[in-house]
Amino acid sequence: MMNPTLGAMARDNNVATTRRGFITTAGAGAAALAGCSSLQPSSGEYPSQNITYIVPFSQGGGTDTYARKIMPQVSNEMDNGIAIENVPGAASLKGTAEILRAKPDGYTFGGFNPPSTPISYLVYQLEWDITSGMPVCTYARTPYGIFANPEHNIEGLKDLVERYQSGEFTKFAGLGRGGIVNLAAIAMKNEYDLNYEQYVAYDGAGPAIKAAVSGEVPVVATTDTAAQSAVESGDLEAVSILSSDGSSVFPEAQSPSDAGFSSIDYIGQLTRCMFLPAETPTDIRDTLAESIKAALQTDEVQTWSEETGNAVEYGSHERAKKALEDSINTIPDRIDMSKIRS
Repeated sequence: MMNPTLGAMARDNNVATTRRGFITTAGAGAAALAGCSSLQPSSGEYPSQNITYIVPFSQGGGTDTYARKIMPQVSNEMDNGIAIENVPGAASLKGTAEILRAKPDGYTFGGFNPPSTPISYLVYQLEWDITSGMPVCTYARTPYGIFANPEHNIEGLKDLVERYQSGEFTKFAGLGRGGIVNLAAIAMKNEYDLNYEQYVAYDGAGPAIKAAVSGEVPVVATTDTAAQSAVESGDLEAVSILSSDGSSVFPEAQSPSDAGFSSIDYIGQLTRCMFLPAETPTDIRDTLAESIKAALQTDEVQTWSEETGNAVEYGSHERAKKALEDSINTIPDRIDMSKIRS
């Protein structure tokens, strides 16, 4: 059985300030802020006090990086302070539970990323309902892809599948077992007959990419942004992007459906979503959503996105709901989760 006290699947950091509000990290800083009179409820229209944004991961990784680029602009749009609180633990489930169990007054919300956190939820079979929250919006999409050492001259996903079937390739590299990349590899074995003999799990994208570059493994599955520098240097090449929506980093790369395979969108990308507790008034949700939409369009966020390849894409609360429900409903139908739990 996998350890349900697993650390977070990603890490995040830094402190940012805005001209109208403030952003702060969790821990001692957040605890100190909690005692300030400026954080106490006051009368008036929403928002009338500072807001907490929960990141269910440690500092330093993708979800936190997005938060620290976007939330200062949301703070500006709302003319209101936002405190970022990192709540890692149990493969992002601890922080997610805090988001969903918060008081439904609009002063606590947060983000998690289907299908990653839903996979953790399905693995650990928790009693609370991850679909019970109120979706606010989507703000980004992070596709996964398959990247190969150029010496193999792999000509797309169909060629790759045939070479695994012939026995030329036997190893398929990705990230830790039980996570999204591992399940994507299982999905491709089930649906595409990608007959690798050994799934090689690495502790992070960096070591996995190095293994493919060195020739230790023929291919690696990771996010488009993680592979970007290795592809630009010529050390790797993109074989396939696993989302039918494609990749802004590798716009020419084919998706499985482009190559004649069935879509695995339910497992082929992270849909970065924000959620409120259930029963939050819908006008509060709409206020937050409009502020987030405007923040994504600011020069600061757009410039950062263009410079780093971290795409930003606003989507409605309906899209966030669909991403979450698709993960919960589709993954157990396509993948034997009992084997993942063992």
